Amino acid sequence: MGAVWGLMAAFAFGTADYAAARSSRKIGVYSTLLCMQIVGFVLLSVMLLVTGEWRGIFSVRGIAAASLWMFVDLLGIVALYRGLHVGKASVVAPIASSFTVVTVILALLSGETVDGTALLGIGLTAVGVICATIARPAAGSRSDASSRLAAGALWAILASLLLGAAFFGLRTPVEDIGGWATVWIGRLQASILLPAWLWLGKRRPEWPKERRGWLLVLAVGVLDALALTSYNIGLTHERTAIVITAASLFAVVTLLWGVCLGKERLMRSQWFGVLLTFAGIGMVTL
Repeated sequence: MGAVWGLMAAFAFGTADYAAARSSRKIGVYSTLLCMQIVGFVLLSVMLLVTGEWRGIFSVRGIAAASLWMFVDLLGIVALYRGLHVGKASVVAPIASSFTVVTVILALLSGETVDGTALLGIGLTAVGVICATIARPAAGSRSDASSRLAAGALWAILASLLLGAAFFGLRTPVEDIGGWATVWIGRLQASILLPAWLWLGKRRPEWPKERRGWLLVLAVGVLDALALTSYNIGLTHERTAIVITAASLFAVVTLLWGVCLGKERLMRSQWFGVLLTFAGIGMVTL
């Protein structure tokens, strides 16, 4: 069940990232982030009341751990979106998606053990995700491209480290206060911090100007909240290394949405990466 929850998280994360990329082009990175945090907070408030998990929020230890790791997660998302904004997705995506490898390494170092088949599956998935998201750079100005690639790569490396640490650390608050409550605290925290961030930077959030734009940020907020919650629930069923490997399929999901809706074309190496990723996930799940 842990791997199944991880796969559900992957689908939601991948779809949310695709929608967030489109929304960021319309209203900007920080405005998209703010909208998705507010939407997630409202949704999770309802879910806490329905599931009765709100009772666990009163754990001081759980609140502290959730606040810490969800803040690290927020910083990782900001770095990722910033990297996609200043660099090329063909460079940023494979570097940032390697955060799952960081999580697995931290989990194994902490004492988790997996059998040989699962370990091989983890390796195949990591290689597959990287192959699937690497694309040949388009022709253009070499000087301009090199500066954009360098900037995007630096942000992607930072995102990978932050997200990898956050997804490893989330097990602590999840075991204490539950998956829904953990993400709820993160969304509440982000809904306060992001407006302060914009105010300090003397920026004004840009709201969607049409119905389609509102539907887009609504979808991002709902899917991202459900993705994180699915991952957290998966942690209650299985080891971190297994759940995060299943969730790493999100990069392939985003890529496939680009093919289906954005009419993008994949190279042979990317299709090979997709197949390799599915094979790795299958081995981990079995």
